[in-house]
Amino acid sequence: MDTNTQIIGPQTTVTGAVRGKGPLAIAGRVDGQVILEGDCLIMARAVVQAAIEADTVEVRGAVKGDVRARGHVIVAANASVEGLIEAPRVEIDPQARVRARLAMPIQLPRGVRART
Repeated sequence: MDTNTQIIGPQTTVTGAVRGKGPLAIAGRVDGQVILEGDCLIMARAVVQAAIEADTVEVRGAVKGDVRARGHVIVAANASVEGLIEAPRVEIDPQARVRARLAMPIQLPRGVRART
């Protein structure tokens, strides 16, 4: 975390939408929606029951909801994700628990079409 990171503390519960710019670390609980122009870190003991949209999402805690990143999603050891994971790049630690659909858009070479 850098010095500009906003933190939702471990004793805090947020119900509703969290929107903003810049990095956000969640150490508590969020129920609803997280939409950021920046990175989102779900810390080890955090519980998030929300759809998350950010540049990069790193999950170290528990997420139940769709996770969408413009850059990449990282699911660390001992983390859990249940929902959709959508990003151009996804890293899942072998010790993570994931029950999710995975969507990774790809860029096909010019003139190549995907079969439907």
